[in-house]
Amino acid sequence: VQAGPQQAKILWLSQRAIINHFNPKIESYAAVNHISQLSEEQVLEVVRANYDTLTLKLQDGLDQYERYSEQHKEAAFFKELVRSISTNVRRNLAFHTLSQEVLLKEFSTIS
Repeated sequence: VQAGPQQAKILWLSQRAIINHFNPKIESYAAVNHISQLSEEQVLEVVRANYDTLTLKLQDGLDQYERYSEQHKEAAFFKELVRSISTNVRRNLAFHTLSQEVLLKEFSTIS
């Protein structure tokens, strides 16, 4: 399942709400306890103590999504582009007149 732009925005807004809720509480905990670097356990303690006060806005449209596809919309374009370039190179490059050493040297300078 691939999230569309609307779902990505909703997810981002929820993440911002969580960060905005917990950051001041974590900073306050650190200040009250005179700690400059909290451990993972201390942060988890703050989160658990303040989880009940977290309020997230329910968003519409979370049940709708764009199906994931291995073949992106642009895949056909790029496939044809590569095919065209390959054909053009084969047509315009006379492999039979080049030695293997010269050919490898030419390909090693392609960037």
